[in-house]
Amino acid sequence: MPDNSAPIAKAGVTTVDKARILAALREKGQDGRADFVDRQLPEIIDVASNAGLLRTLGLDVADFTS
Repeated sequence: MPDNSAPIAKAGVTTVDKARILAALREKGQDGRADFVDRQLPEIIDVASNAGLLRTLGLDVADFTS
């Protein structure tokens, strides 16, 4: 079974499974922020379009694009 959590690049767009974002937030003990992301963002997140939000949440966008 393929690893669906790996970033997906299509025509210059990098997407990541929301579960990776949630896991990163929960690892930092930021359950409230994880709950917010879970309610507000789709299952597949466009990293470039949401880079500002990810930075606001204390996440390094580069962690999800490599």
